[in-house]
Formats: sequence, C-alpha cells, structure tokens
Amino acid sequence: MKKGLFLWLFVTICMLQAYAQTRTITGKVTDAKDGSPLPGVNVLIKGTSKGTISGPDGNFKLEAPAGASLIFSFVGYANQTVAADASGNPLVVRLTGSNQSLNELVVTALGIKRDKRTLTYATQEVKGASIVEAKQNNLVNALSGKVAGVQITNSSGMPGSSARIVIRGNSSLTGENQALVVIDGIPMDNGEAGNPDGALSGGGTSNRAADIDPNIIESINVLKGSAATALYGSAAAKGAIIITTKNGMGAGAGKPTVSVSSSYSFENPILPKFQDKYAQGSGGKYVNGNAGQLGSASWGPLIDTLKVGGVPVQKRDNIKDFFRTGHTTDNNVSVSGYSDKSNYLVSYSFVKTDGTMPNTDYSRHALFAKYGIELAKNLRLTTQFNYIHSDNDRLLEGNGLANPLWTVYAAPISWNPFPTTKADGSQQVYRAARNNPYWLVDNTGLTDKVNRIIPVINLSYSPLSWLTITERFGADMYVNNTDYHENMGIIGSKSVDGRLYKRDIQYQQFNHDLIIQAHKNFGTDWTTDLILGNNILSNYNNNNYVEGVGLSVPGLYTVANTSNVTSNYYLYKSRKVGFYAQANVEWRKMLTLAVTGRYDGTSVLSKDKQFYPYGSVSGGFIFTEALGMSNNKILNFGKLRVSYSAVGNDNVGPYSLTTPYIKASVGNINFPFQGQNGYLQSTTYAYPLKNESVKEFEVGLETKFFQNRAGLEVSYFDRKSADLLTTSTPISGATGYPAASMNSGDMRNKGVEVVLNITPIKTKNLTWDIGVNYTKIDNKVTRLAPGLNSIFLAGFTTPGIYAFADQAYGVIMGTHFKRNDAGQMLLSDDGYPQVADDIAPIGHVTPKWLGGLTSTLTWKAFTFSFVLDHKHGGDILNLDNHYLLFYGTPKVTENRGSNVVFPGVIESTGKQNTLSVPYTQAYYTNIYSAADESSIEDGSFLKLRQVSLGYNFGHMLKGTPFKSLAVNVTGTNFILHKNYTGSDPEVSLNGSGNGQGFANFMVPSNHTVIIGLKATF
Repeated sequence: MKKGLFLWLFVTICMLQAYAQTRTITGKVTDAKDGSPLPGVNVLIKGTSKGTISGPDGNFKLEAPAGASLIFSFVGYANQTVAADASGNPLVVRLTGSNQSLNELVVTALGIKRDKRTLTYATQEVKGASIVEAKQNNLVNALSGKVAGVQITNSSGMPGSSARIVIRGNSSLTGENQALVVIDGIPMDNGEAGNPDGALSGGGTSNRAADIDPNIIESINVLKGSAATALYGSAAAKGAIIITTKNGMGAGAGKPTVSVSSSYSFENPILPKFQDKYAQGSGGKYVNGNAGQLGSASWGPLIDTLKVGGVPVQKRDNIKDFFRTGHTTDNNVSVSGYSDKSNYLVSYSFVKTDGTMPNTDYSRHALFAKYGIELAKNLRLTTQFNYIHSDNDRLLEGNGLANPLWTVYAAPISWNPFPTTKADGSQQVYRAARNNPYWLVDNTGLTDKVNRIIPVINLSYSPLSWLTITERFGADMYVNNTDYHENMGIIGSKSVDGRLYKRDIQYQQFNHDLIIQAHKNFGTDWTTDLILGNNILSNYNNNNYVEGVGLSVPGLYTVANTSNVTSNYYLYKSRKVGFYAQANVEWRKMLTLAVTGRYDGTSVLSKDKQFYPYGSVSGGFIFTEALGMSNNKILNFGKLRVSYSAVGNDNVGPYSLTTPYIKASVGNINFPFQGQNGYLQSTTYAYPLKNESVKEFEVGLETKFFQNRAGLEVSYFDRKSADLLTTSTPISGATGYPAASMNSGDMRNKGVEVVLNITPIKTKNLTWDIGVNYTKIDNKVTRLAPGLNSIFLAGFTTPGIYAFADQAYGVIMGTHFKRNDAGQMLLSDDGYPQVADDIAPIGHVTPKWLGGLTSTLTWKAFTFSFVLDHKHGGDILNLDNHYLLFYGTPKVTENRGSNVVFPGVIESTGKQNTLSVPYTQAYYTNIYSAADESSIEDGSFLKLRQVSLGYNFGHMLKGTPFKSLAVNVTGTNFILHKNYTGSDPEVSLNGSGNGQGFANFMVPSNHTVIIGLKATF
C-alpha cells in the first residue's frame, strides 16, 4: 500500500513538473504590409516536429515547453523565429513578404483567401491601385486590356453609359452572359434597366457596376472557369468578378491616416469624318435650307463656289460645332487606421462629368464605411455600409428621331441651325422629317437617378485554431428613377404635342451565408481544408411605369398636364436556396486535390426541376517541388492543373412558367377604353423549364523563371452549355402562340488563355514590369430546338443580330449584293452592283482573338505606365452609314464623279466586267446604301487604352505633415489604329445586353487627358 501511494505521488509530482515546464501559446499571424490575417501559416516549435497552422483568421494555439521558440513559415513570406512570451500574452506575429515569393494570397469564392500556388483553376488578379489609375467612372471599363479571357465593351461616349463584361465568351442564347459581380462575399446586381422605349429607339442607361467607387477597392480577382465559381452557385456559371474592399489595415497603427486625391480631366470626342465639299441639294442643284427650302440630301453643288444673291454660302462644321470639350472632376477623401483588435475605413468620393454633348452629365456621390473589431477571443465582427447616389442626364441615342445625332451627322454643311425656331414657334429645319438638334437639347431629355445601399455584416468565430464559423449577411437595395420628356412641337414622336414618362424601379436583394471552415494539418505532409455552407438569396423587384402623351401646356412636364395616360406595374419575386461543400487536400505542398459540390433550389423553374445538384473536381501538381527545383536559377516554379466541372444555372426571369393575362391593345386603342377595361392572355407560351447545364474541362500550366523575374501561365478550356433557356422564342403559330419560353439550344466555347509577366530590369532605382495577355475563343451555337431556325438578339428584323445553329454567336443578317457561287459580284449590264432580293449572313460579331499589354517603368520617384488593348476581328453593323450614304454626308461620298471598274462579272453575259462607270448619286442612294452589306465594317482595333506619368515627392517630405504626395498626368482611350469609319469600334447600341456589334447614332468616344494629385498625411 505504501509502495503504491509512493508511486502515485511520484507520478503526480512528475506530471506537475512537466506541466509547469509546458504551457499554451496563442497568437495571431498577420501580413506586415497591410495587417490582414494570414491563414494556413505553419507554426513549428523550434528543434521539434511538433506544430500547428494558423486558422482562417490567422489565429493559432499550441502547447510548447517554457522558453521555446516558434518558427513561422508561409509561402511567399520570409521565415520568422519568435521566442515565446513568458508573460503568457498572445503573440502578434507580422510576416514580411519575401523577394523570392512564388505567389500570393488571392480572394476566391465566398471571400476566402487562398495561396495562389495551390489553386487548381485559372484566376487573375488586378490590384486596386491599377483600377484607380485607369480613371474610369465605370468600374468595368477599368479592367479593359488587363485580364486574359475577358472581353469588355463600352456602349458609347455618353456620360454614365453601360459597359459589358463577358468571361470566356457568350454561353447563353438570350439569358445573362455577363460575369457575376461579388463585393466582399455578397453578390451584387450589375443589370442595366435600359430605356423604356428600347435600346434601338432610345439607347441605353448605366449598368449598376458603375455605382462602385474604385477608390475603395483593394483588389479584383477574376474567377474564370466553372470550377473556380462552383461554390457561388448557378449565378456564377459565367465566371465571377470578386471585389475586395479596403479595410484600413496597414494604414497606420494607433493614429488615423488621411488620404486626399483629386483629379481634373479634359475630354474631346473622337469624331467620324464627313465630306465637307458639297452643299445641300440633289443632282448637283442647290437647295437653300436656310431660306425655308426643304431637302434631305447633300448632293448639291460644290460649296466653295456657291453663292446666293451674290454672297458666298458659308460652309459650316455642324458636327464640330455641336460637340464640346467635356470635363470630369474626381475627388476622394478617406480616413483609416487600425489597432491590435480593430480596424476602420471611411471614404467619400464625388465624381462629376460634363459630357461632350450639351446637357449631358453624370455625377456620383459614394460614401463607404467599414469597421472590424475583435468582440471577444476568437470572435470577430466586420460591418460595412456603402451608399451611392448618382444622377445621369442624357439625350437619346439610337434610331429614334428624338436623337440629335440624326440631324447633326446628316445635316448639310450649308445649313445653319440657328435660330432654332421660326417666328411662329416651329422648328427651323432643313428637312420636314427631322428635328433641329439644338431644339432637342432644349426640349427633350432623360434623367436617371439611383439611390443605393449595400450593407454587409460578417461575424466569424473560431472555437478552435483550425475551425471557423462565419455568418454573413448582405443586401443590395436601390431605387432607380427614370424621367423623360419631349416638348410640344417635336417631330417624329408619338405625338407632335409631346409626351413624358416616369419609371420607378425598387430593387432589393438579400444574401445570407452560413459557412463552416476547417483547416488542419495531419503530420508534416498533409494539409486539409473543408468548407460546408448554406446560402439563401432572395430578390424583389418593383417596376412602376407611367406615360403621358399630349401636353396641354408647353414645357410643363407633369402627368396631370397630358391628355392620354397609360401605366403599368410589375412585381417580381424570386428565391434561391443552396447547400454547398468543398474539400481541399494538399500533400507536401506539391499535390492538391479539390472537390466541390452544391445543391441548389430555385423558384423560377418547374416544380419537378427546381432542385439540381452540380459540382467540380480539380487537381494541381507542383512538379518543381517534386524535382527539387525550387531554387533553380532558370525554372523555379512549375505547376500543372486540371479541372472538370458540371454546373447548373437558372438563367431565366421569374414567372416564365405562366401565361398571365395582360392589358389589351387593339391597333392604336389601349385599354381602358371608354370606361371599359380589357385583358388578353399572354402571347408567350410557358413550357416546363429545367436548369441550364454548363460542363467545362480546363487544363493549365503555370511557371516562373529566373527567381520569379518572369512568369508564364497557359490555360485551355472547353465549355459546353446545354438546355439553354430562352424567352419570347418564336414557335409555329399553329400552336396558338407565336412565342414561348423554353430550353431551346446548346452552345460551345473552347479556347486558350495566355498570361505572361516579365521584369526585365530590377535595380535599386529602376524597375520595369511588363504584362501580356492573349485570348482566343472558338464559339459555336451547336444546337437549336427542333423547328427553331434562329433566335433574334438585337437590331431590326433586317438588318439584325441573330443566333444560328452551327454558327458563332452573333450573326449579322441583312441585304447584300448579288453574287455567284464563286463569290463574284453579279453586275448589271451597265456595270454596277445589284442588290439581291433575299437576306443572308453578312457578318459575325465574335472577335477572333483578344490581347493586352501593360507596362510599368519606375525610376526613382518617377513612374511611367501604359496599357495597350487589341481586338482582332469581329464585325460591326455601322447603321449610320446605311442612312448617311443615302444623304451623301460620309467622307467616302466625296469621290462622286470619279470613275471605277467594279470587280465581278456581268450577270447577263457571264463575262468579266471591264466597264468604267462613275460614282453617282443614284449609285449611293439606290445601290450602295440599299445593301446592308455596305455597312459591315471590321471591328478590330489597337488602342492605347491608358498612358500615365507620375512623380512621388516622398523623399522631399521629411519634416512635413505629409506621408506621401504624388502627382500624375494620364491619357485614356487613344486609338492608334482602326479600320472602322465611325468614332470607335468598341461600341454597342444594345448596351450591356446580348446582341453586340450594332451601332446607330451613338455618342462618340472620347480622348481624355487627366491631371491628378494624391496626398496622405
């Protein structure tokens, strides 16, 4: 008994002694540069194999002997050894980035940071500083030329105009083709409300990504393939733009840092060229539009010798006179700071652009506040609030006669538009069916206002060093008010007595995520990362529209002042629920396997098809680790990756499963009529709808050379989209319905993306960084539903943009010249081309390849950078020429009277043409302009997107309140080469919607020179 008691006491004393010599060490690992937490950092007790890894919030916990030292190691950072604090206080370890870093942390799906070297899919990051430097009011345009696989199209030069962003090509027929935009883990709406009269007649409006202030962005990561976006669900089937905002970390601990920036720009329009030799008239005879004579054309005599009453007729440049120099002011002020337990950022920006067209402008107020705090041990709360107010005053674009460019571009050089009105108050015009452009400026206009808030609450709890539970709630809510008016006396509208309309859109989207993430090491070889989550996304959209036609009192734009009032009200609700999981397993930092699964349910599909599963599997192999080449002086990093994903998508609006009754109209009679209301059943039949499916295979190679002085990434992808959802799809009238909502086709995109980064010079005072990206995509609509010949996308029936089976997406259909089977033109007996009786494909809007080049040269305090952007191929239907060639105003019509031998054969004889014939008015009006083929132009361009020179006075600021002070001069949108005769081949009347490559009286793009100043103190 005594021996047993003695043994028990001995063991107890030994245990107590051992316990006294070990203790629990806790702490947090952060980035020394910006203070952000670093997950997955290896924490090893020096001299042992025992250790742990930091959790998603950078926290760690382990048992270690008293007086032990800990070694912290992480890819891309220099190793750091820290002695354990005898006081037992938590350690705060700040790792410094290594010059030999292989890759960096990037933000992926759900806002989760990952080490890029271990990713098994293609991504590309753009830093926030580059976005700000681009000086674009619309965030989407700031990415132009910088990311492989991404095509960006700016709709026009009107202030506040929309921009379109598509990743890896179009993969939906009539649904959404744009990438999902996510801000701090919350999906946000990037839709374009558009003009209630339609893009063809009125032009577009702004897309909602334009609301985001570039000054608050830390980085943008582009997730390109379905394997990268599978966690986000069906909304990200087209890729995702992951926006991470600044958080104040790294600004300055203990005291606030204030940053102020201001810039001012001068914008001049890139005007098309027009003939300036021939006056108003026809057949060489003058029509005096200044004396009340009316005539459409500029086929009159040479103006240089033209006199009326012995007085020379003044030659005018109505186009140059109408446009003006635009100006933009862009101001931002921010206050930020952090401590060990909290961080904050408050930012306010104001942008104001006065457009190059009179009475057009865009302004945006943006307030952003973000606050993060450690509420308790391992419990962190981050809240943020983004408020945006924008005002956009526009004039109409497009084919409607209320567009001033109809007259500006078509007006004869001999016509003086002033005064704009006659003594009787009517417009002073040169043609009865056209408006005076200056009268339109004073008597028409569209105002688009937006008030938007994006709140986000993120609560994360780490009960264990390897486990984090995150509750994230966010909303996107805005009110969009659109008002349009036309005064009495307008020509070519619904009523000569004018009209007005008002549209109010109330948009609400609520997103909730519950995310459980486990990140744990097993031994020294295995690292695992597991994510489980649930997502609920709810969307509400109210749309109220009121139109009044026929003003009683001129210039009083209220509905009560109109004689005929109609209204519509729409309410849309939809909800999506998703459950998702992802597992990543890494072995010896060289082999990674990732598996993702998601199960979505949506309210917009048929009840038996509402829920659908999908997922992805991918792997990566860092072969330089296996071969021991990490320190090789030539090839120091190489990774092969492969992925396969099958993703579902509910790419259709709510209520596409019903055939509701809608308010009736018969001819020009709208109900209610004479006190009686009337309704008709919808003319669109609702088939049962199931989800679209997107299956994608991707393989890639990532390499770095010469100790990371050069890097090459090549990706090949093959994406197949099936059961594509379409609305208002034409079907046989024998069914009783002219159109239907249905799953109506398949599409395929396969292509190659190349990203090359080189630092050819790197010395103490001089650094030169070059980035090159290249994209080639082969797109084809592989199937349309039985009986469906084509799908209309944009434009007129003829000419228009269509989708055809076995053709690339976006076929331009229109009238054309007669040709034989060998492609030779069939000419008339007098040697002129002939217009065929049918319509045929006359162009394709899809480009053959895209490329971009970025260069940044830093010498001491000077920085010089530029961005080159190239699009090769892709046709544009320049509908301006279709009309203007008839009127005789394009530059090409100056060749009138000269002779030409048209290539081809005489149709009646089959012999090669040898007849020399003159360019006549009849040729341009009856033949050349009558063939839509004449308006097809090459959309290729090589554009100096941005060039900037800056100087930082930092070395001169010692003893001043300033931490930094920099000045820069930037030029944007300088076109170096184009074949397009219009302003800019990067144009689309259809805004951010499908059916690109259609141009018709759009506001020209601008050359811009910007002077900016930024100070930090």
